[in-house]
Amino acid sequence: MKTTLSTISPISVKRARLAYSLALIINLCGWGLFFAFSTRYITVELGGGIKSMYLFTGANWLFTLLAIFSNPIALFLGEKKAILLGLLITPLLIISVFPRDPFIVALVLSATSFPWAITWPIILKTVFSRITRNLGREYGIFTMGSGVGFLIGSLLTGPLYAVGGVWLVYTIIAVFITISYIIYYEYYTPSIEEQFYNSNIGLFKLLKYVLLALCLVVFTRELLYTYVPVKINNELKALTPGYSEWFYYLLYGLIYSGGAVISPLARILAGKLVDKYGSTKTLIPAIISYIILYWSFTKTTGLIPLILWQIPIYPFFDTAINAHIAELLPRSLHIKGFALSTTFTAIGGSLVTLLLLVGIVDVDLAGVVVTSASLISLLLLFYEEKRLRHLKFIISKIKTSSVE
Repeated sequence: MKTTLSTISPISVKRARLAYSLALIINLCGWGLFFAFSTRYITVELGGGIKSMYLFTGANWLFTLLAIFSNPIALFLGEKKAILLGLLITPLLIISVFPRDPFIVALVLSATSFPWAITWPIILKTVFSRITRNLGREYGIFTMGSGVGFLIGSLLTGPLYAVGGVWLVYTIIAVFITISYIIYYEYYTPSIEEQFYNSNIGLFKLLKYVLLALCLVVFTRELLYTYVPVKINNELKALTPGYSEWFYYLLYGLIYSGGAVISPLARILAGKLVDKYGSTKTLIPAIISYIILYWSFTKTTGLIPLILWQIPIYPFFDTAINAHIAELLPRSLHIKGFALSTTFTAIGGSLVTLLLLVGIVDVDLAGVVVTSASLISLLLLFYEEKRLRHLKFIISKIKTSSVE
């Protein structure tokens, strides 16, 4: 007999839910350490500067574009086995230790986005398949500890670098990543497959406005992120001059983790807001906040930009987007839907590379781009809000006709 969610005991589902939340915390410990160390390592220690961060950011998202293959791979290997592809991140981390050219290191480390992009839609489907309502709350609970995990990993940057250098840092990252994917694999719970929906229907047609908005918002967010490492490092050195490198890695990791301390509360609040007011009405203030953050962060100095960076905007944006996709699509299309949203996220992030190619590195000119793209995304979401009820009506009619 084929195992489905309905044949698994409620206790097993609760254990799986707890295990996935724990796995995400461990996973984010690894990524917190990865980004807090790698961004400073590439831009400052290896001397790559802002241009290397453009490459690192853009290439990360170019590899993430391969998320489009998540569903075919899951169908070929099976969802549970496909999760183990996340372990491919480990050899890439080890390889990155050898070169000293910042641009080569940036490319090798960017390739870790490919295994993540393939496995993340499967993990999201597993999470949302355990519940049929209150999707925002479910996602909020799953991601509640993610900020804490990211903070823990970020804080480990300095001490690990002081004890064992680059080798120890990337070895510990590999350990965190490996443990998390093994937990994802062991506590995978299959969902009830809904066969009544025609999987060949154009998902882009259903989701196009929110996907285009997502693409633009990610582009503006990642453009901000390219300026963050150098800005944080410069402000920290100006405020605390004369310390050793490991101490600056420690401070940098603490600040770079941005809002991780209050992230659990932000995640729960985001879930409640999405369930009460809807995903679109949660996305709009988040996008406006990104515009404000860009200008205030880049135009201030000293402690002010470091404090501003702690404002937790991402939990609201992330929860709203994923709950939106999960609500609109049946479970049988969740991997395709999340892969599509990951792909458009990647397109938005990779657009940063275009600015590098055309030579736009001026912070004010980039700010004009950020503001313009964000305003367009808001217009798309306002239109999406108007057609949302019509979309749900179309989906319900498709389900009904397919069942008949």
